[in-house]
This record gives sequence, C-alpha cells and structure tokens, in this order.
Amino acid sequence: MGCYDTIWIKCPRCGTQNGFQSKGGECMLRNYDESDDIPLDVLGDVNRHSPIECQHCGFYYSARVIYSLKGE
Repeated sequence: MGCYDTIWIKCPRCGTQNGFQSKGGECMLRNYDESDDIPLDVLGDVNRHSPIECQHCGFYYSARVIYSLKGE
C-alpha cells in the first residue's frame, strides 16, 4: 500500500459518490470533490484503476476530465 489522493465523483447512474485513487502529485492523502480546484498532476492519474464499480448500484464507470484555462 502507499499514499494516494482520492477524488470523489458521483456515479452517473445513481449519484452515489465513489472514490477514484490518484498517485499523481504529492500524494498527501487529500480528498477532492468534483467541484474542487484539483491539481492537474492529480487529475492526470485519476483513472489508474478505472473503470470502478459503484458501491451502491454496481455500475462501472471512469472519470471524464475536462481541462479549462482560467479566464477563458
């Protein structure tokens, strides 16, 4: 085992938040929500174990990352 950050993303089927592990960046055991300003290095590794299974409904899904430049 090791340190990793977790990005909590809602299941597209039922809305339950599930944790996606990332070892990108510093790996300080941080938790991020979809609405947070997540560092790009953390986002770059968000699908390391994808697709994941929703713990509530069993649906398998991956994260979709959309990059946006601030001020645009």
